Amino acid sequence: MVKSLERLFNPQSVAIIGATQDTRRPGGAPLHLLTHQGYAGKVFAVNPRYTEINDLPCYASVDALPQRCDLAVIAVPAVDVPAAIEACGRNGITHAVILSAGFREIGERGAPLEAQLQAALKKSGVRAVGPNCIGMMNLRSRVFAGFGAMFRKTDWRGGSAAMISQSGGFAYSIMTCCDEVGIGFDHMVSTGNESSLNTLDFIEYFLEDAQTQLIAVYMEGISDGRRLRALGQRALEIGKPIAVWKVGNTRAGSRAAVSHTANLTEDYDWYRDAFREGGFVEIREIYDLIDVARVFRSRKRPRGNRVAIVTTSGGAGVLITDACENANLVLPKMTATTLAALKPVLPDFASTANPIDVTAAIAQKEPEFRVATQAVLDDANVDMLFLRSYPGRDAPVWAQNFVIYAAASDKPILISLTGTVRESAAWLPTLEDAGVPCFEAPSRLVYAASALHEFARKCERVAGLRQAQPEPMPRVKHALPRNTADGFDELQGKACLEAYGIATPKRVFIAAGDEDKVTALDATDALLFPVALKVVSADLPHKTEAGGVHIGIANIIELKQQLTLMRHNIQKHSPGARIRGWLIEEMAEGVELIVGALNNPSFGPLVMVGMGGVYAELFKDVVRRYAPFDAAAARELVSSLKCAPMLQGYRGKPACDVDALAEAISRVSWLIADHADQLAEVEINPLIVGKKGAWAVDAVLRPA
Repeated sequence: MVKSLERLFNPQSVAIIGATQDTRRPGGAPLHLLTHQGYAGKVFAVNPRYTEINDLPCYASVDALPQRCDLAVIAVPAVDVPAAIEACGRNGITHAVILSAGFREIGERGAPLEAQLQAALKKSGVRAVGPNCIGMMNLRSRVFAGFGAMFRKTDWRGGSAAMISQSGGFAYSIMTCCDEVGIGFDHMVSTGNESSLNTLDFIEYFLEDAQTQLIAVYMEGISDGRRLRALGQRALEIGKPIAVWKVGNTRAGSRAAVSHTANLTEDYDWYRDAFREGGFVEIREIYDLIDVARVFRSRKRPRGNRVAIVTTSGGAGVLITDACENANLVLPKMTATTLAALKPVLPDFASTANPIDVTAAIAQKEPEFRVATQAVLDDANVDMLFLRSYPGRDAPVWAQNFVIYAAASDKPILISLTGTVRESAAWLPTLEDAGVPCFEAPSRLVYAASALHEFARKCERVAGLRQAQPEPMPRVKHALPRNTADGFDELQGKACLEAYGIATPKRVFIAAGDEDKVTALDATDALLFPVALKVVSADLPHKTEAGGVHIGIANIIELKQQLTLMRHNIQKHSPGARIRGWLIEEMAEGVELIVGALNNPSFGPLVMVGMGGVYAELFKDVVRRYAPFDAAAARELVSSLKCAPMLQGYRGKPACDVDALAEAISRVSWLIADHADQLAEVEINPLIVGKKGAWAVDAVLRPA
């Protein structure tokens, strides 16, 4: 992908198909820009209506061009686009930017033309941006292959970021706001309909571009979730963040599914979980992107989440402290060495607890302020420094001195401005030019720091996994039971779980028609009462609604009574249900969780863990992770649940066997991953975690 897109972004020659002298039109804007804004390559105009445009020869067709071009910018009516693409293919033009609109974006009316375009692209081998896009630009090579407001502005500052947007107009808004505060982009691509090249192709290209340090993506949706995840892993491997703004996240209509697991995972969840596992930084507004770009402009990465705050305002210190707690950033105590260094330069009424309030008494004493700041920065317990900027009249001197010792430290330093950008204009560029990010609002500083820490943590994890010795896979891959096209019953499902080492309660199975054998059940040898009675039927995945579950049965007599009643209830509720038999199981004790797994055709297999039983959908205390993963990752997943304290022993109850729980979750992840082509869903609800062990009490497996 990287090599194949070089001709697109760095063409040696460009043909404008549909060229015109009107610079306000799609065919006129790129022609004017490429000939007047510093592009060093050759430009050819193509339009049978002209022999020349602005002293530039104009050719009647692509076939008439005197040489092969690397790139074509197509600005003709939609009906003429397929023929133009085929002409490009005949003449060796490998890439095109299709500015024309009128394809699938207009619905059924555009579908036939979209099909013709797809056929032309396939036949010609041309790779295209668009159609229905505003184009692309590369400021390094002064390639302006587009039209509209984005291209009417030619004085973009440029920078180490690249913009990929599925909305052309909004890309202009984003880049304009960033440009105004000093954040520059060398590249912009408006992807349009993505009939050929798509967002993921461009992410891959910019990941491997050495000069691009940050990739910004405005995304409505993609079709290949697995590739999105793979690119996220690549971003972590090379340490290059992808700032992604995912829109269109609300549920459009209800989900036609019968399971808790499916109901607990909305469409956006697949994207969010891909972003969380990979090298993505999810943003929610333009200012998030600005702040992420600022903090990642420096190549410094924190070793941990320990933050020191130095301020001249106690109120600001409290505000930042609150924001840190919500962002999983901790404030450590200063070492004795640091406290000893602070004592001579701070007044007695200063606070040396973190946050360190140096007080307004030294607000006009630049040397003391500088010494105190450097002492805190050098503290062994500190991974990042948050500093309220020096408010004194010697601020320009402070800024010049500050960047010197900031450069000598490998720790990220983030500045919270004490005033406005305008008030800081005399010295703010000194810090920004040195790569020290400055923020007007303390909350924005904390957001950026949290994003930086989380990205660094994920990079370290990936590096650790590459260096670690692989552990034996915690599963036994086996064939699933046959004749399960209509679904697995509970007995078949539990057999699959047990093959993967997932424990289930001790049980006895009574086949349909053999109900009289219940009388002969020897309670002292077979099962310990109390027991649960459940129907076994692939037609009843949720047995409770049909009256197919009864728990807490104390003896044989009650068991017989409940079996008779259950048969009656099921016949009344679901008269057509096929009943294989009845399960009699010992009762497990402990905390109830739900462990589910889904296979998404685009993103792949994912495991979810949450509060179980009847509360699963009510509270939606759910965490997710793509499969497969080991027990250590499963334990981390469990610890992020809001109900996790229940597992540690709550209000006098014994602690649960979290190791057994983590092992069971890991094995579910291998089960769904190993059988991604056969299983659509696995649901264990509940999985009960006791003092010693974890048991899959109820299991539903749904075939793909």
